[in-house]
Amino acid sequence: MKKVILALAVAVATAAAANAQTAAKPATAKQTASKPAADQAKPKAEKPAAAAKATATKGEVVSTDATAKTITVKDASGQSMTYTASGAAVAELAKLSAGDHVTVTHSDMTATKIVKAKAAGAKKAPKSK
Repeated sequence: MKKVILALAVAVATAAAANAQTAAKPATAKQTASKPAADQAKPKAEKPAAAAKATATKGEVVSTDATAKTITVKDASGQSMTYTASGAAVAELAKLSAGDHVTVTHSDMTATKIVKAKAAGAKKAPKSK
């Protein structure tokens, strides 16, 4: 009698585990008929999300906040955008002030690179002979 109860408990536990794994994505009738139960229980590998394409925005710095790691830039059309700096762009925030002209490379609203534009009247360093 104990063996029957044990076998029944194992069968119920196995069925519950299989049901929990397939509950997220119900199997179609075709999948159920053509694949063994062991294959249906395996989770499928997720495809990585497509990386957002990086774009560059040129403009004038309105403000920076090193604590919040943000920079607000006004582009040529007058539209202000606030980006959250990441990686090497965080270190550049301390070097910038309002009015500086910059090029911000970003994906969505995350700035990955900030380059301060050189002043228009700045002279190039002379070449050594």
